[in-house]
Amino acid sequence: MASPLTATGDDDVTNELRELRLEVASLRSQLARKSAETDEYRRRLQASRNQCERYASQLKALRASSSWSITRPLRMRRRKALNNGWT
Repeated sequence: MASPLTATGDDDVTNELRELRLEVASLRSQLARKSAETDEYRRRLQASRNQCERYASQLKALRASSSWSITRPLRMRRRKALNNGWT
């Protein structure tokens, strides 16, 4: 036969174990949400990197174009005029 002190101690341990299990379940749920958020941020980061690469490629193609070469003197003259305070 268990003494009243032992039964109370068992109840305390059982309650504490129940609370810890609930806390673990809550933490696992939070972890799952944070993991999903991290995956979404990684996906968005990759999409941004891909877009950046596309823009860099377009810029490189523009600068390699004949129209860019032809208009270079105009751009230089405009830049010089702006630097000298002309408008």
